Amino acid sequence: MTSPPQRFQRSRLLAVCIASSAYVLYALLTALIDPPGPFPSAYRTPKYWGALVPLVTVIGTLIWPHRLRGIYAFSTVGYLLVAVAEIPRAVARGDMPMHLTLWLMLNVLVSYLVFGSRVGTAVNVISVVGMIVTVIGSGPVDRPNLVDWVTASLAIGTTGLLAYLLTAFIEQNLDEHREDTRRLRAARLDALTEVYGRGAAEEEFERALHTAQRTATPLSIVVTDIDHFKRVNDEHGHAAGDDVLRAFGKRLRRSVSGGGGVVGRWGGEEFIVLLPGVARTDAHAIAERLRQEVASEKVAGLPVTASFGVASYRAGQDDTATLFGRADSALYEAKRAGRNAVR
Repeated sequence: MTSPPQRFQRSRLLAVCIASSAYVLYALLTALIDPPGPFPSAYRTPKYWGALVPLVTVIGTLIWPHRLRGIYAFSTVGYLLVAVAEIPRAVARGDMPMHLTLWLMLNVLVSYLVFGSRVGTAVNVISVVGMIVTVIGSGPVDRPNLVDWVTASLAIGTTGLLAYLLTAFIEQNLDEHREDTRRLRAARLDALTEVYGRGAAEEEFERALHTAQRTATPLSIVVTDIDHFKRVNDEHGHAAGDDVLRAFGKRLRRSVSGGGGVVGRWGGEEFIVLLPGVARTDAHAIAERLRQEVASEKVAGLPVTASFGVASYRAGQDDTATLFGRADSALYEAKRAGRNAVR
């Protein structure tokens, strides 16, 4: 399931594509409904050559969606240049290009979505100020026409203000979501080892077993603990013991997470590894690989070994208690066999 930030990013992409495609469609339809004159000379106006900007925007967004901000920065500059080129022509004719105002308003809205509240405000201010300065610099404007330009400027500015309020609200909620996610993740993780804590591991175990039951797919678990861990604490101190636990948990997580495995600290020096979709033979091979990795390379600077017990889900027979019980019994068989073993 996608997260709110991911959904918001997808909305940004859609907004840019929809708004840009709309301008291209506008240029095509208006040319068909009311042709400006013979082609191509009559089409060499900002309205028509400006359609290249949204066309490039759509293509760029589809090819490089991860570069959306840079692409739309190009678009924003392009739209402003179109406005600067079109306004003097409108002033000379003594009219107010309503179409231009509408597209500038739309650009302001999309800019807030793409750039956020701060940069969107800058785009809004630049658009309004740019329009006013260009109008004033284009020569005398009669009063009725000046009223139209003032109205357009206020409409764009007000649209930007409303977009700012909405975007700031969205950003605040996204920030709160990220913080809540961070806190929830921290609460689910074991504070020392940063793998799942006991409660979270049990939840993941229940979820994995339910999935195996519903989809008739394999599920294996590995229960492991560090051999003679009390000796590590006694000989090297509890700080060294904590370092070993951290490094051991990290090594387990690094080894199995790429294949969808989940690691949790069950308690003390005992860990559980959930292997959804993995049958017993493969799970035994994974456990043996983990055993060799631990034994062949020092953990937090100390030579340690670990024992492993493997069990796989039996359809129609197991719940989490019975499945864990078999893996735990296998672990103690490995201990009785001399440790540093897989059973």
